[in-house]
Amino acid sequence: MNQYHAQWTQRFRSYSEYSLWLEKNGSVLDEQWRGTLELQTRLAGRTTASVAGYCWVCGKDSSFAYDLKYSHGPNVNWRERLTCSQCGLNNRLRLTVQVLELLGVGPRGYLTEYVTPLSELMSKRYPGLVTSEYLGSNLAPGQRTPQGIRHEDLTRLSMPDSCLDFVVSCDVLEHIPDYSSALREIHRVLAPGGLALLTAPFAQNSASNIIRAKIVSGQIEHLLEPEYHGDPVGAGGILCFYHFGWELLDDLKRAGFEDPSVHLYWSAEYANLGASQAFFVARR
Repeated sequence: MNQYHAQWTQRFRSYSEYSLWLEKNGSVLDEQWRGTLELQTRLAGRTTASVAGYCWVCGKDSSFAYDLKYSHGPNVNWRERLTCSQCGLNNRLRLTVQVLELLGVGPRGYLTEYVTPLSELMSKRYPGLVTSEYLGSNLAPGQRTPQGIRHEDLTRLSMPDSCLDFVVSCDVLEHIPDYSSALREIHRVLAPGGLALLTAPFAQNSASNIIRAKIVSGQIEHLLEPEYHGDPVGAGGILCFYHFGWELLDDLKRAGFEDPSVHLYWSAEYANLGASQAFFVARR
């Protein structure tokens, strides 16, 4: 195997399966993080640098930009940085494309974002890809703004039943109070055998979902310190209602999906550094 095509990956179908694996193989995760920290130590004191590796999206060797943007003190935000000098996609986005292509999907897809580099790239790779943003409750699902941005509400999509081969949703579910309705809608619009590829804040060592806020009588009730994430279509942040645990697999089953699982990925060669990244994978 070419050195640039080595990637660590594991698939788990439950928290108990992951826990048993962790008892025997936890040192693997420690080694991954140790390697990242060693790199961070070597780059200490530098605000910018580059890391060599292989870009799946570009299909060739590349360099990946290291910087401290989105970092919290000494904690480098590896997932959102390491931007490829050629395609411009960061660590998380490059890996999303790679995982989707490794799993294999048909041509009819939906991505729950529109004004992002991932949307631009995937629209080229999947002609006819449906892309959208959530633009508020005053618009009807499927409606477009004068700028051509399509509005969709993941809890009531405008697409017909069984019309898609795949749905990719990156870091959206945590902002939806009734995320179970969103899972049912994703299941509804997928054709039999269709793939759902989801990412969200994942409490990897928690069996249960962590509820940070909820809606009570139409009002937001904060159970934990409010957490806001960046909004691609607005200046303000978006409230995070959940950090998901392994319970999300049970939620996917209740929505109708068969054999959902968590896939963990990490690779120095592909510049997928930091902690291993988690993808929830489910087929209709």
